Amino acid sequence: MATQTTVKSGKGTSDGVVSELTTFFAVRSGHEQEMRAALERWSQYLHELGPDVHHKIGLREWRQALFDDGRRMMLSTAFETDWDPYVDDALVVFGLDRFSDWLQHTVEAEAQGGELKAALAAVLSGRGNTAALAGLKALLQSAQVPASVYLDVLSDQTVPQIRKAQQVERSFQQVLDDPAGASALQQPALRSLLARAAD
Repeated sequence: MATQTTVKSGKGTSDGVVSELTTFFAVRSGHEQEMRAALERWSQYLHELGPDVHHKIGLREWRQALFDDGRRMMLSTAFETDWDPYVDDALVVFGLDRFSDWLQHTVEAEAQGGELKAALAAVLSGRGNTAALAGLKALLQSAQVPASVYLDVLSDQTVPQIRKAQQVERSFQQVLDDPAGASALQQPALRSLLARAAD
């Protein structure tokens, strides 16, 4: 049975506002240690970027794992935008060098050779080579499989909505903790808010 490709998630699966991308790559023989080091650099970079950058591209989650004694690598990510803008924005924000640092150690990228790197460099230099970006998407989709089961328990909410709710909760807690706020909270219009806060 052929895998369907959708605007929302490529060959992946969606749940509410969230889509998943799961890929499996073969690590080039003799490149296991280099891949491990590249993934450590990538992890550090992703954590240094911070939530504002992650929100900009719609990134919800990113996971890479080496398995089979370092001979295979899984990349799994969840995102809130559609497939094309997610990959486009990720390439621009993360940069070709960051992707190439770990991608160069995969059999799949090696099969595309220097053509992929040259084409992607053309995109990033502003020469507008959309065929190059299509090459990266094709590479990702060649290794992508749809999740057999995919559930995001907060799939009805985007990360910005979740963050805003957390900010509102912190602000409301400050009002509850302020003795001067007690009289304001006695207003009838706030009864439902107080009842919900008591849950």
